[in-house]
Amino acid sequence: MSFVYAIDYWLFAAINGLAGHSPWLDAPARLLLNDYFVPTVLALALLALWFESKDLAGRDRTNQRAVLAATLSAILANTVLKGLNLLYFRPRPFAQHAVNLLFYHPTDSSFPSNAAALGFAIAAGVWFYNRTWGGGLLVIAGLFGLSRIFGGVHYPLDVLAGAAVGWSSAYFIYRQTCLLNRLLGFTATLAEKLGLI
Repeated sequence: MSFVYAIDYWLFAAINGLAGHSPWLDAPARLLLNDYFVPTVLALALLALWFESKDLAGRDRTNQRAVLAATLSAILANTVLKGLNLLYFRPRPFAQHAVNLLFYHPTDSSFPSNAAALGFAIAAGVWFYNRTWGGGLLVIAGLFGLSRIFGGVHYPLDVLAGAAVGWSSAYFIYRQTCLLNRLLGFTATLAEKLGLI
């Protein structure tokens, strides 16, 4: 395991070593790695996807199913993360090494990355139903995870593990077709009554 951690630290040092030297890299990284920007973009993307349609009468429910799957995937990924954090705590990179820190000092476990789990759960949840939107969201999730390494708050292994938790959660939810169909029926009925679709 020490070999894996050595490679993990080497990759971290190579990526984080680029931080703090160039404003044109640091500024977008700070925007991407903060706790609000990417989650807000993902939430707005889900809202836009819910309402996307060429015409209201011909709308199928694929996009709504994608939004529900992404939402449930995020909930499941966060539940799994809480359990993993109870079992294992890994200190943040800045707690053990000199880093170029572009962010505040989070105190929770570095492994797995909450940010990567959330980003990939939502992106993969959409991707299973809509490859165009899902592909775009996967790029955003990937940049979110990379920015966390660049900014000094996660090791690469943390981000990969978070991405795996997110993707696995989305795949599990995707396989629950009956649950999604029932939830979609309930949600669509409620949304129609409220005039939202």
